[in-house]
Amino acid sequence: MSEHWLKEWGQGKPPSKWVIDIIDDTLSRLERMSKEDETAIAKLNNEITEKFLKKVKPTSVKNYYTYLHKAVRIHFKGKLTPKNSIKHPTKGISEHFACTLIDTPNDIKALNLGLQREALDWKQHNVATIEEPDLIVNRGRELLESAIASYEKEGYASYADIGAALALLVGLRPGEILRDAVLEPSSPYTVILSQGQAKTRGKKRAYEMPTLIEADTVLKGYNILRNTFKADKLNDLELETYKNKLRLQVEVNFREIVPTLSRINGETTVNPQRLRAVYDAIAVFYYCPPQVKDFVYIKAINGHEPTPGKADAAMHYLDYQIGNGAIVLAGGQRQGIKLAQPGVKVIKAIADKLEKTDHQSNLISQTSPVKDEHDLKTITNSPALMRFLRDESQPTTPEAAPSDITPEVLGLSLEWVTRLEAVMKQTGQTDFKAMVCELVKQEVKFREGLRNRHEGKDFGSMPLSKLKRTRHPEASAEKLRRAFLAIKYHNSNVAVERSQRWYINPTSIHKLVGGRFSTITPWCEAHFDEINSHNQTYELTEGDNRKSVDISEMVEVPEMPMD
Repeated sequence: MSEHWLKEWGQGKPPSKWVIDIIDDTLSRLERMSKEDETAIAKLNNEITEKFLKKVKPTSVKNYYTYLHKAVRIHFKGKLTPKNSIKHPTKGISEHFACTLIDTPNDIKALNLGLQREALDWKQHNVATIEEPDLIVNRGRELLESAIASYEKEGYASYADIGAALALLVGLRPGEILRDAVLEPSSPYTVILSQGQAKTRGKKRAYEMPTLIEADTVLKGYNILRNTFKADKLNDLELETYKNKLRLQVEVNFREIVPTLSRINGETTVNPQRLRAVYDAIAVFYYCPPQVKDFVYIKAINGHEPTPGKADAAMHYLDYQIGNGAIVLAGGQRQGIKLAQPGVKVIKAIADKLEKTDHQSNLISQTSPVKDEHDLKTITNSPALMRFLRDESQPTTPEAAPSDITPEVLGLSLEWVTRLEAVMKQTGQTDFKAMVCELVKQEVKFREGLRNRHEGKDFGSMPLSKLKRTRHPEASAEKLRRAFLAIKYHNSNVAVERSQRWYINPTSIHKLVGGRFSTITPWCEAHFDEINSHNQTYELTEGDNRKSVDISEMVEVPEMPMD
């Protein structure tokens, strides 16, 4: 029986073996029932619910009834009779009675509705703050570039590493990354998703999306993944194992730097779904024009159908916001900080709307000049622009001497000079020296606070979990030292053959304790002799790290120091 309805399952993830067994048994019993058997139908519904609840949480039960209803429609296609069919209450079509009378119980529906409302309320009143967006982006860049370098040098790259990087840098889902998405070049910092978007309800749309680093690097990693990881023949169930590996790499690489959402369902770690929301927040910060609402931009870069007046479709992606520290470093700019950079452009979906808006604004400005600040507020929601216009309207002092600190004196490149000029113009800052002094003061205060906060601490005796949360160079060095000692101890005292040993390099250390490669690599270089001596003792190379398991599954860094 199962072979027939599964053969016609079509698109979508097929059910697991235990679900198939429940469905087969249910279909067999439905063959002998009619819509008049109310007692038997109620009993069957209760039994099915109990079977589902033994395997899944109440919040997931409705998904398994969806599987059942699809199987019923397939199985009874062409077999409907007046005795086993009823008219669907909303669709107005005849279908098997089980699709309506056997369903998620009302008490579970009420429970789920309550949880959904709690979650929505949480979303509306809580956000997680990203204080160092560039740190997160650089982690994705390092992960992707490391995989690309490995492929170019040895013809091998970890699909999970590339996938974890793309989950952040272009905001794709695991299934889209590994199998479905087709990416095409568009501009230096955007790509086109021409097909393969999940959750489209059968609609096929191509749309432009920004990349958080150079698009050619993203596409290079994507193409390596497609050339080395052949997943086009895998169904959803077969693909799940590979998705899990990708999810693990997301957790390993981003858990220390991406804030965890303290949700009502007890979420404890970062995952690809969270990285999609992080991608959206950073994309707004980098590329969204200041006059465009964040949720409008987010819907556009996620390929959502335009729905005037509705922001709820993007609610999930507003879980994160950029912290004040990053905004201060951007000169007070909250959106579009990179729009002045060479090669950066506004995605077409937004640019087209802005062109229409600008045309209307020009007509307004020609007929209704701004009279005061109140009028100004009606045509812009940018406080920085208002401050800029107000300050510029004040008389200047002819005797003012030119600043002795200029971008050129600081040795900044032409690109940085251009970016600085754009930021100063957008934020109303006219004195370069004053802006530099303010930023230097903020940085000094931050570093003084960091030093004073950890002054006198013994990092050598600090628990590992606390080291990971401590932002101090000595804490980072101690964390890396312990990872090195843990691998060394494993290779020497636990492993009994070469296949169980691990080559010590920045990547293996990073996978154990996290951290920035910009910190790990110099540490490894400073301890080159000791690391190289150990690797040579066991004749280890990078190829020894190509195992079916992650190093974190075999090597454990103790909570307390080993020496």
